[in-house]
This record gives sequence, structure tokens and C-alpha cells, in this order.
Amino acid sequence: MKLTLEAERWIKREVENVKAIPTATMEEIKATDLTVIQKISTNKGTFYYKDSGTIAKFEGKLAHHLHSFYSDKSVEVTAFHPAKPWLLMKELQGQPLREVKDKKVWKQALQEYAELQVNETKHVEQLIQLGVPDRRLPILKREIQSNLNEMCQTGLSHEKTVTIMNIQEELLEMCDKIEGIVPCSLDHGDLHSGNIQLVEGKPIFFDWGDAAVTHPFFSTRVFWNVLHEWAQYDSEWLTIINEFRPSYLEPWTKFAPMKELEEILKISDQLACVYRGLGWLLYINRYRANIEESEQRPAQWLEVLLEHRELVNS
Repeated sequence: MKLTLEAERWIKREVENVKAIPTATMEEIKATDLTVIQKISTNKGTFYYKDSGTIAKFEGKLAHHLHSFYSDKSVEVTAFHPAKPWLLMKELQGQPLREVKDKKVWKQALQEYAELQVNETKHVEQLIQLGVPDRRLPILKREIQSNLNEMCQTGLSHEKTVTIMNIQEELLEMCDKIEGIVPCSLDHGDLHSGNIQLVEGKPIFFDWGDAAVTHPFFSTRVFWNVLHEWAQYDSEWLTIINEFRPSYLEPWTKFAPMKELEEILKISDQLACVYRGLGWLLYINRYRANIEESEQRPAQWLEVLLEHRELVNS
């Protein structure tokens, strides 16, 4: 993707609307087949333009929605195009969570994210109207039934394919077990420590292009992966995950007891691997120009599932 002349004119107009004057030529920060990001330096600070592409055309509307409800937790959107996947946002100050080696800060960020999700349970239909993909559990079950074998064919060995297909019914049962205990909500889709910025000690959540409406606990799967950096070996990683679980689950105790929440979160740890793999297969790869870069991601997530099952059962 490239910055178009039409988009450049839109950026210029929106910058003028906030009475800012550019002080330098726009700088390209990122340009892939999925996303274009441009930096605009002005006399009123730095702005960023993002073209989220067809895959995430809802991102501008979603980011604006989130900032309107959680101005202290979401990036400020200066403007978004009503019909195109364009948004203009203010630069975030502070530092990425990944640069802060303090578990207490990480736990607080995770809990505040959960609080946002709890509040967003009230806005599910509005989120879907904004264009956020609907991946609630009945839809996920149909996706598993229709696409699990195709996921395996993106790079899984024959032996592992047999193993995955043999647990298809178990995966569908997992969907039933976790449904209805907590309401569906917004899933960030890529909740790693680089997409959480600490500004004056408070977490700001941004980059919502992979978001969906689904079971909220699926959000933790990517966050758990990042906790690897706190561990020296795999068994210690599971101990650290268990240490973080209460921070995430506490806001959800308004819906169910902690013990029941812990049980469905552990089920979610497995099911979310399939959910993530399906995300690549159905919501990203089929729309990519450079498919080679992520063609095997669905199978890789199934590998993660198998590794996780072996780890927790060892």
C-alpha cells in the first residue's frame, strides 16, 4: 500500500482543521500490503496518519469510539474518514509497557484492559455496527467445523494434522463450556506489550486493527505469550501466567466466582489458539497481497495449541 494523493489531501485538510501548521515533510513510518503509517510534525505537536486497509477499515471508528468512552485508556483520534480506512491521531507520549520491567505495572495494565472489556459488554451491538468483526462463539464453532482441516494444511505435519482433527469435537465442546458465563465483549486481537503505552504511569491501549467481538478471555492468549520474557524455562512461564490470572479476572467477578472464571480462562488458553489461527486464515491472509509472509500462521497457532496441551499435561 502507498499513500495516495487523495489521502494526502485529506491529511492536509484535517491538520488544518485543528489549526496546526506542518513543520516538516510527512515521514513514512510503515508501508506494507496491510497498513500505511505517516508521521506529520506540526507546530502543535506530532500526528500520525494510518491507513488500515480493507481488512481493518473499522479501526478509525473503533478508536474514536474507545477514546470517547475511555479518554484515559485510548489514543486520541483527531479525525477519521467516514467511508475510508483512514484515521489521524495524536502522538502518544510515555513509553511502551515492554520497556518497563515491573510485574506490578504489567498486572495493573492487564487489569485496566479487563475493566475496559467489562464496560464494552454494554456496547457489543454498537461495535458490530461500527464494522468490528462478529466472531462470537456460535460463529467460531462454524468456523472450526468448516476450516480446521484447511488450517492444518497451511504447514502442519500429517501426524499433527491427525491429532488436531481428532480433537475437533473437543474444541467445539470448549466453546459450549465457556459460553454464557461472562458476556461477549471487545477483543483487541494483538494485546502484546508493544501495543500498550504507559503515559504518566497509566496504560493506553492502541492499534485495534485486529479487533473483534468475541469471548473476551481470548485477549489474554497473546499477552501470555509475551510473558515468556519473564521466564527462563517453560514451566516457569506457566507459573508466571498463573500469577497474572487474578489481575485479569478480578473485574469479571461481577459475573461469576473467581474459581469458575479461572476454569474457563484455562479452557480459553487452548481455544484461543484456534481462534487466532482462524483469524489469520479467514480475516487476514485471504486479503493479503504478500501471502508468503503469513501463509503458515494458522498452522503455527495449531502448533502452539499442541505445545500448550503437552505443557499443561506434563
